[in-house]
Amino acid sequence: ERVREIFRETVSSGVGQRTRYRFALAGGSIRYIESQGNVVRDDAGKVVQVVVISRDITERLEAEQALHESNRQLQATVRELERHNSENAILGSMGDMLQMCKSVQESNGVLAQFIDKLFPNTSGNFYLLNFANNLLEAVVTWGEAGLAGDPVIGKDDCWALRRGQLHMVEDARSKLSCQHLVGPPRGPYICTPIMAQGNVLGMLHVQFGKEEQEQSAAIRQGRLESRKGWALTVTEHLSLALANLKLRETLRTQAVRDSLTGLYNRRYMEQVLDREVLRASRNRRTVGIIMLDLDHFKRFNDAYGHEAGDQLLRVMGDFLVANVRAEDIACRYGGEEFVVMLPEASLLMTRNRAEQLCKGVQSLGVNVRGELLRTVTASVGVAAFPEHGESVADLLRAADMALYAAKREGRDRVVVAEKR
Repeated sequence: ERVREIFRETVSSGVGQRTRYRFALAGGSIRYIESQGNVVRDDAGKVVQVVVISRDITERLEAEQALHESNRQLQATVRELERHNSENAILGSMGDMLQMCKSVQESNGVLAQFIDKLFPNTSGNFYLLNFANNLLEAVVTWGEAGLAGDPVIGKDDCWALRRGQLHMVEDARSKLSCQHLVGPPRGPYICTPIMAQGNVLGMLHVQFGKEEQEQSAAIRQGRLESRKGWALTVTEHLSLALANLKLRETLRTQAVRDSLTGLYNRRYMEQVLDREVLRASRNRRTVGIIMLDLDHFKRFNDAYGHEAGDQLLRVMGDFLVANVRAEDIACRYGGEEFVVMLPEASLLMTRNRAEQLCKGVQSLGVNVRGELLRTVTASVGVAAFPEHGESVADLLRAADMALYAAKREGRDRVVVAEKR
């Protein structure tokens, strides 16, 4: 009927037309036809004939459609390559920044800056293991996942952590959803454990939008497989970066900490003291030094054994950490000798703190094989910048001389160094 109508319009208007239509053949196949109608007029201008040329354009249309589909796929491939290049550039920049981090806290800031860019149009949580309580804490959250995810989770709350491999949920109604989701996810999601040498360091949780469920099954599956591969790539980089950072932190701690007491070692304390003295000299401020030595430590060792002596040193280290300011530096100077540096503390303030420490040592208890020993005292020497010297060597020498003066005067006391 449509073709007949076009023919009638051509006759009545005298204007030739071009049209396309389909032939449904008896066998069920379809052929596409293009017809061009031109009119023939008599001397009076009346249309007396219509000449129609028809062509079978089925193959041409199929070729055009194939070319269009090829171009569409090519454009999609180009966009995908551009996306991958952009994501890889972001991943590289994040990796470079993580390599420069000195602590896990710094790395959290880097991750917060980059991770949502690695997974655009998503939401998620990045968890790190707290080795103190063996729980995972969300240190980075982006999008809406923060409202649907528990900020502190256990290893049993996530299928990925239980299995030690990526866990994907394609349907938000799935019964295999992780327990750390306190609300239903908006769409499909991925959990990927971050591991190094078989140990869990953290977990990456990424939720995709509900629009993923509106795609055809083939397209949705292809997109999810692509996102799964990308999540694995990201977590591999994160695992390597975090493992290296943890190793650097361990080595740095070993380099500046005494392995027995956990206090700073002598080398680190002298470096910091040198810096503080220079700063105090420039700003016309003071630095206090307290040097403590446990009285009759050798006698204690001989009476109760080296294990008891080591325990006493550990107790002393814990005591100093608990009784100095956050800005103070407490170190094991050598053997049973300890030094506390107090930035910007006057001589009077340093002496008062030394008296408190000396008195506190008297109440220390050391548990040795179930027996609580309370026979510990300390001799203490006090010095301060600039009263007792303008160099690190002078200050330590003055505090050391005051310490031995305390021992000569009967031990269990505080002596302030003599002024220069």
